[in-house]
Amino acid sequence: HSSKRLSPWVVVQEELAGTVFRVTVIGGKVTAVLRRDPPQVIGNGTSTIAELVATANLDPRRKGAVFHAIPLGSDATHELKRQHVSLHSIPKKGQIVFLGEKIGRTSGGTNVDVTDSIHKDNIALFEKVARVLDDPLVGIDCIMSDMSIPWQMQPRCGIIECNSMPFVDLHYQPFEGKKRNPANELWD
Repeated sequence: HSSKRLSPWVVVQEELAGTVFRVTVIGGKVTAVLRRDPPQVIGNGTSTIAELVATANLDPRRKGAVFHAIPLGSDATHELKRQHVSLHSIPKKGQIVFLGEKIGRTSGGTNVDVTDSIHKDNIALFEKVARVLDDPLVGIDCIMSDMSIPWQMQPRCGIIECNSMPFVDLHYQPFEGKKRNPANELWD
């Protein structure tokens, strides 16, 4: 009711639930799929969040030009506060603690290749999107809980954007998982 007082036009949206994935479709076929994670640590039941971040930042994969260290600036402070924890908190074993909202590699985020575990219904959906767009190269960003489960069984999943010039380099050096070479498919 209060929104009607501000404007006669209102858009009501539902927040999607899950993780951001990048699906690269080349020539109408799903070529590579990455789960893109924001900066995060996983509790071990004994270390503080600050200690977990320090350990994560020692990972040699975070020392190169691709993946960067997890920053502990204002974004991390805001995200920790949102989760009702601090750098001195000790998360339970297996508990994921997010340290920012951005999923980029330069923001301390990581990615995991999940191409081999994508469900056939999800493959069909993404290939249909590419056909509808009539685009031979498209990077589809979506939010979904699990790529191995059909999208129809995940009620709060959805496509958030389609990129006509996606960064195929994301697939060459994932933080975890199999390296992919989508440029081969693109060249063909």
